[in-house]
Amino acid sequence: MVAETNGTLLAPREEPALPELDVGAVVIARAIAVLGADAPVWAVAELARMPVPDLLAGLDDLVARGLVANRFPLSLKSPEVRAALLAETPIGARIQAHLDAAHLLRGAGAGPEKVAEQLQQAGPAGVPWAAETLRAAAAQARGRGAPELATAYLRQALAERLDPAERAAVLSELAGIRAETDAPGAIAMLLDELPWAGTAEELQAIVGPLRRLLIAGGRHDEVPWMFDSAQERLAESDPVGAARLQLSRAAVQARLASGVASIEVTKGWLDERVKREPQLAVPLLALRASLATLTGADATKAVRSARAVLAEADPRVDFDLCWHALFALSVFGEPAAADAACLRVRRELAGHADEWDLVELDILRARAFRRKGDLRAAISLLSGLLPRLEGQVNRPLVASVVSSLAEAMVPAGAGESASALLQAHRSPDGHEPSPYGLLARGLVLSAGGQTAAAARDHLECGRQLTGWRADNPELIRWRPAAIGALLRLDRPADAVRLAEENYERAQACHSSAALGFAQYVLAGTRPLRERPVLLTEAVERSQAAGHLLDEAFAHYELGKALRSTSGEQSAHHHLLRAVTLAEECGARPLAERARALAGPSASAGRTRGLTPQEWKIAQLATDGRSNPEIAKELFLARRTVEFHLSGVYRKLAISGRRELTQLMRGRRP
Repeated sequence: MVAETNGTLLAPREEPALPELDVGAVVIARAIAVLGADAPVWAVAELARMPVPDLLAGLDDLVARGLVANRFPLSLKSPEVRAALLAETPIGARIQAHLDAAHLLRGAGAGPEKVAEQLQQAGPAGVPWAAETLRAAAAQARGRGAPELATAYLRQALAERLDPAERAAVLSELAGIRAETDAPGAIAMLLDELPWAGTAEELQAIVGPLRRLLIAGGRHDEVPWMFDSAQERLAESDPVGAARLQLSRAAVQARLASGVASIEVTKGWLDERVKREPQLAVPLLALRASLATLTGADATKAVRSARAVLAEADPRVDFDLCWHALFALSVFGEPAAADAACLRVRRELAGHADEWDLVELDILRARAFRRKGDLRAAISLLSGLLPRLEGQVNRPLVASVVSSLAEAMVPAGAGESASALLQAHRSPDGHEPSPYGLLARGLVLSAGGQTAAAARDHLECGRQLTGWRADNPELIRWRPAAIGALLRLDRPADAVRLAEENYERAQACHSSAALGFAQYVLAGTRPLRERPVLLTEAVERSQAAGHLLDEAFAHYELGKALRSTSGEQSAHHHLLRAVTLAEECGARPLAERARALAGPSASAGRTRGLTPQEWKIAQLATDGRSNPEIAKELFLARRTVEFHLSGVYRKLAISGRRELTQLMRGRRP
């Protein structure tokens, strides 16, 4: 005898003795047993294949014998009675009865779980619509908080006859449910399925969630192996599917600026096959763009390849293909165009991407903002990502957002906040940060006056990157940061060596913007008389590229150099331009330094936008008058004075009286 719990036959139990029944009564009782508790009369009649009047007469006899409960809808007296009736039914007849019940309930519009209960009792029987119903039942069970039951439905769906696309979808859903309650179990299940997957659809359904689970579980080292294992299964039978898997693997490594050697192997594999498989041309272009971005090989070709990829790829199908292209544009492309491309892909992905993919796109947008010099936009975007990542277990993704945000906060004058941010997101296992994290930490340390520690972080960042051959001067600007620290540590020889290396790398990548910034960096290590020529070219190149903050720094250093070599008048224009650009970028410390060198006239352009009344109030506030005193002198209400001062602060992009005093000192109407 077998006992029943939640519709599933589980464990042996004592069977009650059933009374002798005529054939009609047995048929009715078995129909109720098959349908389970609360069976409607019409369904029992259909399954028993008898008219309703005959059924009702038979029911009264079963009630009198104590087998059926005297109530409606119909139920057997106890689970033990049900189990005994089903156990006495031959296996073939029992399976057929459950299949008939499933057909009957489905045709009547019963809920997916009701139908799925019958399919579970019947077992996999090749019913064409079984998998679809079981998946719908799993979604319903998951929605009402029954993940174990949802898992059981999907496991049965996997046992049905499925085409590769259906099987891939079921695997993905099953992994998602298992991951919610048992991530190690979900990983083990997917790893077990990996050797049996024979198509690109099945493999993608496995490696997508498996990649996320491995990363979330801190098992990053297994991700490349997983992609390699999957790719080997498709290398000959489905080269395009194999290429997609390899692009996903390359994207994981490129995000960490590692894996140049393995990406080159994949590129070689694609180079060999592209003539025989023209479909591989676009994946090859994507990989070339990404590889050039990592190594700093050729910016022009990288941008051209990236644009060609985005013109062909569908982000909903080939997200990693698009990511490689956007990665190249965010580093080498024109910043506004890179941002527009990221937004277009984001729109096309609406409803087809998970949170991780969307965050990856926003990180690339923030990089484009940072290259343009729009610190406010970069900080706003990245700050908005952190709440979205709360509770996320993708530590590399969180670390990428945190390091990018800290890097943007330092030139904006928020070094203390950046330090607190890095402190709050330290690796719990004590691991050293990625190269991006080392750069950010070094910048924060430098801003806090810890120059020696900053130099160590920048040089360690460079050691890792050059060891991986990811030495693009525009990707991670570790050399300029290290040079600044080395000069402050009175190590000019080391600074000169790095500046010359940086200039050579910029020349090699054929990027005018990179070359302009390299000239700015190199100028800082040259004798004073040599600096104006380098800095003038740096200004021109940065301006042409639309890199406003780079241009601001170059104007500032050029103004300083000209003050020492050509006098105040020739320097003044560049210092004023540095003030304007730095304020536009949100680089407050640079703006303040440039304003201090430019003198009182640096404030003229800003204060011209004030109304006469605002000017009077601003001047009185600068002289130390309180709001009530200003109100009394100008015969105004105190609230009117406060209103006008708020307008002054807004127009001058300052936060209060202290900054107003600094700005207005020496100015008269």
